[in-house]
Amino acid sequence: MAMNSKLMILSRPFYSVDSHCGYCNGEKEDHLALESQFLNQSSSPSLIDNASKSHSMGFVVEQMTCQQYDFMINKGCRRSGTYVYKPDLLRSCCRLYTIRTKLNNLKLDKHHRKAINRFIKEISNDDDNKEKQPTHKNQQRYDIRDLIRAEQKSTKFRTVFEPSGFSKEKFELYKKYQIKVHNDEPSDVTESSFKRFLCQTPFDVEEVLGNDEEWKDLNNWVANWSLENDSSGMNHKRIGPTHVCYYLEDKLIAVSVLDFLPTGVSSIYFIWDPDYAHLSLGTLSGLREILMCEELKLGYYYLGYYIDDCPKMNYKSKFGGEILDLVNNMYVPLDKVKSDLKNGRLFVLGSTTDNGTEELKLSDDYPKDWDNTKSENISEILYGEHSSIYDGAEKDLNLIKKQYKIDFTQKKGFFHAKKPPIPSVYPGLKPLYQVIDILDSDALDDDFCIIFYNNSTGIPTRSYFSDMTSLEKSIVIEYIRLFGIEFIDRSVIFV
Repeated sequence: MAMNSKLMILSRPFYSVDSHCGYCNGEKEDHLALESQFLNQSSSPSLIDNASKSHSMGFVVEQMTCQQYDFMINKGCRRSGTYVYKPDLLRSCCRLYTIRTKLNNLKLDKHHRKAINRFIKEISNDDDNKEKQPTHKNQQRYDIRDLIRAEQKSTKFRTVFEPSGFSKEKFELYKKYQIKVHNDEPSDVTESSFKRFLCQTPFDVEEVLGNDEEWKDLNNWVANWSLENDSSGMNHKRIGPTHVCYYLEDKLIAVSVLDFLPTGVSSIYFIWDPDYAHLSLGTLSGLREILMCEELKLGYYYLGYYIDDCPKMNYKSKFGGEILDLVNNMYVPLDKVKSDLKNGRLFVLGSTTDNGTEELKLSDDYPKDWDNTKSENISEILYGEHSSIYDGAEKDLNLIKKQYKIDFTQKKGFFHAKKPPIPSVYPGLKPLYQVIDILDSDALDDDFCIIFYNNSTGIPTRSYFSDMTSLEKSIVIEYIRLFGIEFIDRSVIFV
């Protein structure tokens, strides 16, 4: 039984190695940042040769729902337009951890308070500026909701929530931002790249467009907010991709690109006018959206990926929250594992004293109620140079190839280029010994069905596992490793 009634339309997943890391730019001296970990050259891929490279598994999505993407994001995936990817934390030079937070995780520091006070002063009406602003000497006496109160009074500042569509105004701001802040070449910043990155989505048209009631609730949430009335969220909850346009005196100064999902709001990208750098709009937007999630009861605020040893990404720790332990498939408080992340280390929480450590490896069955105070980083036990996990995975892979006559060679990926095979050991994917258990069970009986769409012929073929070709079976197994059986049942996969 499929977990959703809506069909997903996906490409075959493929493994990519990017020779340039956009986060560290190849400048890390300790590119593996793992000391003796993962250096078993005889049984693992040549990790030393892959220094300062970004490794990931990805696929293109033509159609899915926000609920389906919500599931993916909580498995460590992110989307860029219609491309969804999951980093390989074992082999990449920078380790990208999914991070999310809530208002009660936020510890306002001096930098946050200054950004809020500066913005309040900027948007306040002239008469309001004559009033002496209250001072706040400590965290307990500072009320972040002053930001909402200031916006309610302001005649200078407003936000507009709208579908994630293209406009010349948004593109011109994007181009200015990319050139001045990220030093992009003007010729590289095109309308097509903007549309592909921040406008195109794989979601259903109903979710993209929303309805009048959703947009009305969002665009009036600040005006209708009242602490005394204990706002209970929106009457018509928004689910779908959204652009939030920030206007100051009718000039577009920022655009926040968000996905409103069942479990929270995912921040995709934030564009701001370099002429307003003094307002710290990036920090301000994060605080404002965390506050919005709290007041409208939208759930978690997903900040994207966190990289502990990257200045471009570790600022997210200032917002507090928790990060995803991919192997245990659970979120843990960031402050409890901060020492395990030092210098870009990989972390997997567990106990070295447990007799079941071997069974723990990459297992979805690890207990979710373990005592945080007794946990430790066992990543080296699982993946270090003395680990047997690589040899075991290769034996499992060969067994699958032989018994089910499956060829996992990716002769051509979706982008018509030869791709390396997906590694047999990959943190966050279902281990191959569990895949064998699934293949040996009746889970892939006649109730399990996939539609394969041949791009060359344009002919769709409805296939049951026993009748699939070697290529089709390999694709199914790749998706089982990624998300499990129920998630891909009755999907459409183009090859």
